[in-house]
Amino acid sequence: SLRDVTVRWPGAAAAAVDRVSLDLRPGEVVVLEGPSGAGKSTLVDALVRFVDHEGSYTLDGVEAKDMHPDAVRARVGLIEQDPFVFDQSVRQNLLFARDTATDEDLLAVLDRVGLGAWVQRRGGLDAGVGERGALVSGGQAHRLALARALLHAFPVLVLDEPTADIDPDLGDTVLRDLVGAARQDGRTVVVVSHVPVAADLVDRTLRMRDGRLAAV
Repeated sequence: SLRDVTVRWPGAAAAAVDRVSLDLRPGEVVVLEGPSGAGKSTLVDALVRFVDHEGSYTLDGVEAKDMHPDAVRARVGLIEQDPFVFDQSVRQNLLFARDTATDEDLLAVLDRVGLGAWVQRRGGLDAGVGERGALVSGGQAHRLALARALLHAFPVLVLDEPTADIDPDLGDTVLRDLVGAARQDGRTVVVVSHVPVAADLVDRTLRMRDGRLAAV
């Protein structure tokens, strides 16, 4: 729950996020769209406590300012536009999220995000992904990041421009798989996008412009 959340960058004349109020319900999928520079990324930074904010931002009624930033980020997971992939095996990339997971758990979550067949073709969980994910495509990196997020069990997931580096013909398929996998567990999902998202994927679409928020 956000009430009049404002973020100001030092030296900037105008607030990057200006008095934003918003309630996100469990299991809801919300799209946050708007042009570059509208304040979307800054609002995401506030949600994961990368930046300080004015106003009220609560998680289950607890003020985020009263929580350690790591405690906030344990509940609100961010899959960035260019998700980081470790120069390790597929298995190790997933175990960073839950080190007690079995191979069966890992293969199951890879199936959920549409990577099961790909991993099998690569030779299994020991397949490498290359330095900074050089051996995976943009879509595969996003799916791998979502698999980590599902293992971590974040109640809230923020997908920041999940189709930005993906071929347009594949973008809708990847987004459907990402949102669908998150929905299965009843997670709240925020999709940040500068391009329209199919209406049947989401419950609400919100638009940011000049730091302010409005329903579409």
